[in-house]
Amino acid sequence: MMKLPQTIPVFLFGASLAVISPQLCAAFTVQEIAILAQASSDLPMVKSAGLSPDMDVPWSKAVKIVDPFEGEFVGVFDRNSLGGYLFREGSTQVISLWTPSSIRVLVTVNSGQARSSFYTAGRVYPRPDYLRFVTTKKVDKLLLKVREKVFQLDGSTGTFAVSKELATALKNAPDENLDIRLVLEGGQTVDSEIGKGTVKAWRTIY
Repeated sequence: MMKLPQTIPVFLFGASLAVISPQLCAAFTVQEIAILAQASSDLPMVKSAGLSPDMDVPWSKAVKIVDPFEGEFVGVFDRNSLGGYLFREGSTQVISLWTPSSIRVLVTVNSGQARSSFYTAGRVYPRPDYLRFVTTKKVDKLLLKVREKVFQLDGSTGTFAVSKELATALKNAPDENLDIRLVLEGGQTVDSEIGKGTVKAWRTIY
């Protein structure tokens, strides 16, 4: 009887997660969801699941996400910059969010355009600053290689469902960087990787 008050709140919280994210049930039992819910209470909190180029979140660490539209769940954010410095013109940034039910991916490309020159006292001075632009690319397919197995996921608006098989593979992935390939709208591919810190955090998420 002494254990009953401790067990019921955890079970109810796990059940509420299943209501918020119905896809979760396909990959996890209620007992597993309850364990994840209990573990999430000690994690850093992030107030939105939205992805953006300038977002400020704990990267490659398990976090508790409390989103006003999607509810509460655990996840890990990952970011990888391709083609040089993060904000350099022409560089590509791959941002992803890994949760028990889905993987979300955002691909951005940084570009810039010099502003016009200006005149002062009869002389022309070039402006040193630039107009900066960030464009996003639609991701149609996500390929992940975990050990020797390649998972190919189809999604819409950069969101991909996590199956039970994939969740198990991610949880047991080796402690090293993991290669991914993104197929963009129009067929262009972007090869990137998930950092070792994020791979380690998957053990908490899955």
